[in-house]
This record gives sequence, C-alpha cells and structure tokens, in this order.
Amino acid sequence: MRCPICGNEVGDEAELMACLTTHMQQEASKQAREMQRIYLMLMASQLTMACVTTGTTPQDVVGTFGQVYELMESLVGKANVNSEIEDWLKKRKSSDSGEN
Repeated sequence: MRCPICGNEVGDEAELMACLTTHMQQEASKQAREMQRIYLMLMASQLTMACVTTGTTPQDVVGTFGQVYELMESLVGKANVNSEIEDWLKKRKSSDSGEN
C-alpha cells in the first residue's frame, strides 16, 4: 500500500492514516505561513499609506496601532462598546493636549 500524496510504502491502514495526517499538518502549517505573509503585506501597505498620508513616522503609526489594538482587545465581550470607546478617546485627547 502506498500513500497517495508522497508515494511512500506503508504497511497498513494505520500507517497510511499517520502519513496522511502528517501531510495535512504540513499543508495547514504552509497555509498558516502564507496567510501570515499576506497579513504582514497588508499591514505594511496600511502602515505605508498611514505614514504617507499623515506625514507621521512609522514608529508613531505603530505606536498608535498598538494603543488602538489594546483598546479593541479590552472591549471583547463588553456590552457598552460605544461608551468605552468614547471614554478612551476623551482620555487620549486630554493626555495629548496635556503633552502640547
């Protein structure tokens, strides 16, 4: 009996299933890496556009992204998301005006 994917000889159905499972895991890992590459390219594109359109440094854009991402993570499962975002924006505005 041979594995239909790699052609290796296998002794029984259990070995065949193990070989097929290995191929499926390898393919899933490959697809995960490809998706990560795609997401990184999208993020790089967005970072570039944000820097070009706002005239800000990549560090500032990434810093802001980190803050917003942290906010979004904290909102998961909360009921009143709008007021949480409004409060966050007010705090951010007051801290930004306090720096200037």
